[in-house]
Amino acid sequence: MLEKLSIAEIKRSSKLSIGLDFLRAIATIEVLISHLRNLYFVDYDRITIQNNLFVRFLYFITGFAHEAVIAFFVLSGLLIGNSVFKTLQQNRFTWKSYLIARLSRLWIVLIPALLLGLTWDLVGNFLFQGESIVYSGRLGTNIIPEPVVNSISPSIFLGNLFFLQNIYFPTLGSNGALWSLSHELWYYITLPVIILTVINFQRFNQCLIYTSVLFLLLFWVKMRSDEGLLVWLLGSLILLIPQNKNLSKRYQSLFLALAYILVIITLITIRFNVINSHTDLILGIVFSLLILVMSFQQGEKNQNMITGISVWVAEFSYTIYLTHLPFLIFILSLVIKKERWQPDTQHFCYISAILIITLLYARIIYLLTEKNTPQLRDYLKNILSR
Repeated sequence: MLEKLSIAEIKRSSKLSIGLDFLRAIATIEVLISHLRNLYFVDYDRITIQNNLFVRFLYFITGFAHEAVIAFFVLSGLLIGNSVFKTLQQNRFTWKSYLIARLSRLWIVLIPALLLGLTWDLVGNFLFQGESIVYSGRLGTNIIPEPVVNSISPSIFLGNLFFLQNIYFPTLGSNGALWSLSHELWYYITLPVIILTVINFQRFNQCLIYTSVLFLLLFWVKMRSDEGLLVWLLGSLILLIPQNKNLSKRYQSLFLALAYILVIITLITIRFNVINSHTDLILGIVFSLLILVMSFQQGEKNQNMITGISVWVAEFSYTIYLTHLPFLIFILSLVIKKERWQPDTQHFCYISAILIITLLYARIIYLLTEKNTPQLRDYLKNILSR
């Protein structure tokens, strides 16, 4: 069955690769600016300055953080699924090498992110003796709905370290963005389990083992009602669809434009509550269609400033995602004492500076951690092969 699959190649500098980097960069920046606006600026119904078109646009465009995470799920499913199908097809798949690759990729940033986030939270809470409206949960934002110390303990730290947050434990401290990481890890495991269950359906013992593991994933890890799993699996199947390589450049561009328009329309209808059920799955389908159309693009993409910025942001998007919230919240506790800012010109300049500082902070962590993932993976393989 696997031998008949035509698995597409994602080559660096190809139009598909650049397109994926662009989508990842947009999703990353959306999460970051959404959290910035939510944390630092008052809610829309509490604006007292002149409510101009720019302010309305700012509040509208910074309301898609969750939708951006759905895009991450599709992209993750695509990249991981492509690797799993390829190694299985070539008879190179082993659980040891697969788990080393996946866990080294996750832990090399997660462990520092947990320690740094814990440090920012404890120092910030200590400086204000729990009286800060930020760390006491009195800021008025759903990002920090209760006192941060309520979700700091050794057991919560370990639960987050082993990807059980949002399942059996809360996310550690102020780092609410960690919720999606537990989903990611268990999605990584679920895909090869499903494939190996199907492949070994005539081998009773192996089929029973994989079926039992799948049962545990669905019930013990509570994935049976997780719509995000379906979204992630959709992403993993995209490049198994035969690509149309005969489209002219004109039609490639037309279909790509239409796919982006479909994404924008879907996001707007979800924002205005026109679509209010199964929104994650619908978004997953739309993002998958966009990536499928991207795969029709042939050849290499011409480099320009937009593609350069996209590649730069995309390469440390994982680090940005894991490290930004506790850092932003610590700075928030220093500059805001009673109430969040009004979205005026002066405070918009402040928030722009904080955005740049946060990106530089994440970039430094990336250079010390995520960039060295291949070395860590090879080191663990050598250690475990002895």
